Amino acid sequence: MSRRQRFHISWLAPLVLASCALPVEEAPEPRAEDFAQAVSVPSRGSASTLDVATWNLEWFGVTDMGPANEALQLQNARDVILGADLDIWAVQEISGSSHFADLLDALPGYDGFLSNDPSVASGSSYYYSSEQKVGIVYKTSTVTVNSAKIIVTAANNDFAGRPPLEVRLTVNVNGAVSDLVLITLHAKANSDLDSYTRRGSASVALKSYLDTTFPTQRVIVLGDFNDDVDTSIRTGQPSPYANFVADTADYSFVTKILSDTGKHSTVTGTQMLDHHLLTNELAQLLVSGSPQVYEVDQYVPSYAATTSNHYPVLARYTAPGAPPAPGAKVFLNEILANEPGSSTSGEFVEIVNGGASSVALGGYTLSDASGLRHTFPAGTTLGAGKALAVFGSAAGIPVGVTNAVAASTGGLSLNNGTDSVILASPAGTVVDTIVYTSALASTDGVSMNRSPDGSATGTVVLHTTLNAALASPGKRVNGAAF
Repeated sequence: MSRRQRFHISWLAPLVLASCALPVEEAPEPRAEDFAQAVSVPSRGSASTLDVATWNLEWFGVTDMGPANEALQLQNARDVILGADLDIWAVQEISGSSHFADLLDALPGYDGFLSNDPSVASGSSYYYSSEQKVGIVYKTSTVTVNSAKIIVTAANNDFAGRPPLEVRLTVNVNGAVSDLVLITLHAKANSDLDSYTRRGSASVALKSYLDTTFPTQRVIVLGDFNDDVDTSIRTGQPSPYANFVADTADYSFVTKILSDTGKHSTVTGTQMLDHHLLTNELAQLLVSGSPQVYEVDQYVPSYAATTSNHYPVLARYTAPGAPPAPGAKVFLNEILANEPGSSTSGEFVEIVNGGASSVALGGYTLSDASGLRHTFPAGTTLGAGKALAVFGSAAGIPVGVTNAVAASTGGLSLNNGTDSVILASPAGTVVDTIVYTSALASTDGVSMNRSPDGSATGTVVLHTTLNAALASPGKRVNGAAF
């Protein structure tokens, strides 16, 4: 199956940005195999850091806006991404879905998707195939995508009909495994009063969402903010993102240093429009001095005419947390307390090893509020990044699920009302606990799951809020293997 099957500004003046929301016509599809390496772009990546960029690829994939030679634009984009050798690219202004699929086909070791992809919750409700879209390109060796959705939709108009894309990731940098929330956006363009006001309103809505949803998580917001963060592109006005800039305890525009030193992220402009915004939990991992406007026009001939009017903006982050200690590697990820039908053999508890090495589970126990339900026998191991489901009995294990065992006591007997599930080490130390109420256990066959899936610190929600499937024992919430 091809990647395309699997996933489904105009010229910029110094201060006045062109509107970015017109329906356009997709270009004919060039073939990736037609393109030899054309330009050599020096690497900015490192195996020991998480290397991230945001890049507005001007009207990528349309015939009548932006760079006229779509095949050359694709080739140059391919050469920049491969040459820079970064882990994650947040991209904006991708207008042609099939053109983007061709770009992915030309990027060995990378994958990605756009905001209208079927895998993105509510994506097709807010993005249609031929309009400008945001998306992500990522190294498959470093990044695992857990879920994706469109957020802050109540502020859709303030975002010019392009509400942000939220992607929950697990990243592995040199064996250090951690969860990361990436949000990419393409804000309202232009310097007129209405556009400036809408950017400010969008900023307020986004901050409210982040404050409420991710008070302690590592979050990075990447994109074309279409304004600067020191002062606004609207003459004499403060930045519409001043609410984030002022909250130094919780947020940091790590690209503000570029604004402060007079850098600009567009070829002909004078200000920084493209930024990295971080929660404080991630900002502390910034590699000092790494934020950079990567002026690739020194390597790509006629860059502005052939590739984009925006430069990539890069930054590097140290490995987000060392591998957890042995007792903290495994955690509860999914629980089905209300079995499908009436056979309690279908109840299950799924645990995940989020560490970088195997864990010997012999002697670990699973209990609920009433008592011991399962003891893992000696010799049981759980590989790094793998999952194991414990069912009420062998009869409840679905056909084809091989990473599952039956409860050693003959049943789990989980309550459909309030109960707790406790995972403990052989020494009796509590490793993880989930306390739930009937809100998470009152529907036959519907499990409760960490959100994001596979996150030791994620909240617990109904499985059906993450995926249409009722449950996913031993698998990721989308049915993929761990």
